[in-house]
Amino acid sequence: MFEGIKKSTLDDPDFKEDSVRELVIAPILANLGYFPSGKHRVARSKTLRNPFIRIGTRNHSVTTIPDYILYINNKPVFVLDAKSPSEGVLEQDHIQQAYSYAIHPEIRCNEFGLCNGKELSIFNTSQLEPLLHMSFEEFESRWSDIEKYMSPNHLSNPALRDFTPDFGMALLRMGFTRETQIHMLETRLDLFAKIDDSLMTASANCNLGSGGLCTSFDFHPSMLPDIVSGLPDELANLFISALNRAPFQASARLAIELDLIVNLGDITQGEFEKFVPLIIQEVCASRFNPSEIPNDPNDLPSYVFKLRDHFVLKLNPKDA
Repeated sequence: MFEGIKKSTLDDPDFKEDSVRELVIAPILANLGYFPSGKHRVARSKTLRNPFIRIGTRNHSVTTIPDYILYINNKPVFVLDAKSPSEGVLEQDHIQQAYSYAIHPEIRCNEFGLCNGKELSIFNTSQLEPLLHMSFEEFESRWSDIEKYMSPNHLSNPALRDFTPDFGMALLRMGFTRETQIHMLETRLDLFAKIDDSLMTASANCNLGSGGLCTSFDFHPSMLPDIVSGLPDELANLFISALNRAPFQASARLAIELDLIVNLGDITQGEFEKFVPLIIQEVCASRFNPSEIPNDPNDLPSYVFKLRDHFVLKLNPKDA
């Protein structure tokens, strides 16, 4: 995304604000999906009709104009201010300037950011501390964090920020292809669902680097007996039966532990975001793992079959 730019490039005294705009900010906005026209639009250096904001009984001048305003369906949603690398993105004067743009009557958006090439900071108008602060070296490795606060999808649906990033998408960004054979050991699965007569899916959480990710595993219903083969027969039959009747969902709550061979599926558009499922090619081993889940919220709806409820009673009859 930033070909030819190194940390030393940003330290060059000739690398000024115009270079930051052209070589750093422009690629970020283009990769986020903002263009000069359309549903997700970016406006550069927009002149404000009323160059002041009113606080109490006084007008406070807005002496310059915002560098970038991001729009979704012609509604301002984010202000981004460009700075030269010698200007800090956490300096109060610069933050106050960007804040004044965000709360201006002609903009009125909740979030704003500053980028000097070396760093990016993002703020909410209701908070003093930044929502995000990262260095240029992290822009690509932590791209999902930039998307979380600046992408059209997340600015339209802020609740998505609570979603765990997708593991398959992370693998795709790391260079894995659909032909890559991935071996996953001791994978404990959570919620299963039957999509149709030819597709089932299951979820799991995992860690990659410093953050938690959510994984979707897709498989043909014919593989279900192999997946539950590690369970006691009675529990396996109950689980399969639950997935074959409405609402076609069943929670394993990590009691099904698998060794798998998988590969990446296609990029799939979910209700709110895109993800890449892992396609199960082979179930190498299936085990019953009844160990307790620390701080288990057990917050699934009552109509979802919960495998753990059934074997807890059998393992601990005194609790029945």
